[in-house]
Amino acid sequence: MTPAVSTPDLAARTLQLVDVPSESRSEGALVDLVRELVPGPALYDDGQVLLYGDGPVVFAGHLDTIPAQENIPGHIAGGAVHGLGSSDMKAGVAVMIELARAGARGRYLFFTREEIPVAESPLPALFDSGLVADAQLAVVLEPTDCILHAGCLGNIQARVTFHGQSAHSARPWTGVNAIHELVRGLQGLGDLEPRDVELDGLTFREVVSAVRVEGGIASNVVPARASVELNFRYAPGRSREDAEARLRELVPAGELEVLSNSPSAPPALANPLAVKLRELVPEVAPKQAWTPVAQFAERGIDAINYGPGATAYAHKQDEQVPVENLERCFETLRAFLGSV
Repeated sequence: MTPAVSTPDLAARTLQLVDVPSESRSEGALVDLVRELVPGPALYDDGQVLLYGDGPVVFAGHLDTIPAQENIPGHIAGGAVHGLGSSDMKAGVAVMIELARAGARGRYLFFTREEIPVAESPLPALFDSGLVADAQLAVVLEPTDCILHAGCLGNIQARVTFHGQSAHSARPWTGVNAIHELVRGLQGLGDLEPRDVELDGLTFREVVSAVRVEGGIASNVVPARASVELNFRYAPGRSREDAEARLRELVPAGELEVLSNSPSAPPALANPLAVKLRELVPEVAPKQAWTPVAQFAERGIDAINYGPGATAYAHKQDEQVPVENLERCFETLRAFLGSV
């Protein structure tokens, strides 16, 4: 009989990670802690990306968080770890660290600058090194409530600027109101319904949202300029170029400037190792968000999302992750690695 292997104190490890501030672009202290905790020498370490281990599966987790909301330091209460980044995604990082410390054979990839535009991602340099090019599957431990989230949406952030002609607000007919032009230019967008796209039996929803509006200089001046920021979440199957063209179709008026464009990723459910993981985690949902699975997919590496974090609490002030999820994720991935 094989002796039972005890589960490490995943809650305490998660809390330890939470209590090290690591807002995007300021992750150095947490990078140092990961170096201390993960056994063995790093195969790659450029100060922003750490890679350890070997094997056909890469486990990936980002170290950065959004800005604090008076939720650091964290605490453990009510069967959950509370605090900044606990769910997204220091819980997943804790599971990765403890799998590595338990000697589970896999490649463990820790990286910074995920919660900001993909143009600042440090992962391309790692990909260019060729150290993960032969990976058969990447598992990104984003929050998924311990079910599989397949694929991911692409994510465009864009600004559309409308121009007019300034005038006195008592005689608006002598100018052109840029805010009015903006309202007219967004009319079709306001009437747009979500577009459902089905892939591998999963339904992804394409949506466009106006998320910020700017314009006007004074209450008695017809504005000559107004702008709106748009967020377009596009389904797998669209390339970056197709997505930008679609956004221009939806808002033909005004000057459109793409600020960032993070690609989508296909579900990859037919991957042989993903099939093995599904034997342990049969419930699958589409990832109605963007994650780094897209960066792996762009490099020809199949990837899927599976992690302990609670999606309902990601980025909330009372961010938290159930301790039960931590333990379930750890045991599931340890069993998965034992089968490959």
